[in-house]
Amino acid sequence: MRFEYFITDLDGTLVKLNINWEMLRSAIRKLLNTDHPLKPLATSIPIAAKGDHELIKKAFDYIKDIELKASDNVVRDEALIDFFKWLKLNGVKIGLVTLQASEPATLVLRKLGILEYFSVIITRDHDLYRINQLSLALKELKADAKKTVFIGDTQWDIEAGKTLGCYTVSVNRSILGADYYVKNISELKQIFRPYP
Repeated sequence: MRFEYFITDLDGTLVKLNINWEMLRSAIRKLLNTDHPLKPLATSIPIAAKGDHELIKKAFDYIKDIELKASDNVVRDEALIDFFKWLKLNGVKIGLVTLQASEPATLVLRKLGILEYFSVIITRDHDLYRINQLSLALKELKADAKKTVFIGDTQWDIEAGKTLGCYTVSVNRSILGADYYVKNISELKQIFRPYP
């Protein structure tokens, strides 16, 4: 397959941040005084908080603190650097969509050694819904979805990519509906070819 644009998720796709999401959900439930399942987490918070802006802010500030702490364990990844360098050298425009906040997302990309390769970074500070995030990234990249590979690790990622017309790749686990599955993002170098 040939492509001109590459958009990726962050946690679970490029890096494992080792955040205990169930413990985090439990803490947010306590903060919001709710029994809501909080799945997916980011989009559930405004609903569980019943629109209370102060509670919503507290919940997202709490999550941001956890994300920043998790970034302490991120280290430079030479395999990822080689992969993104290869994309850039082949003229591929690169974007990121993540439900992380902007500050921890940027910090993680910097620590991995790949921040410089991204033309567009869309975080939950832009939008809480993956489909909207992906749509924004495509728009900012001036990308044709049919020439875009979108890689993620959740069903929501794959559904958003398919809805918008991207070629979808699931990483770390096979997800129903994905066009392709890889164990590691670097495997894509052997499979896909950028447009000359």
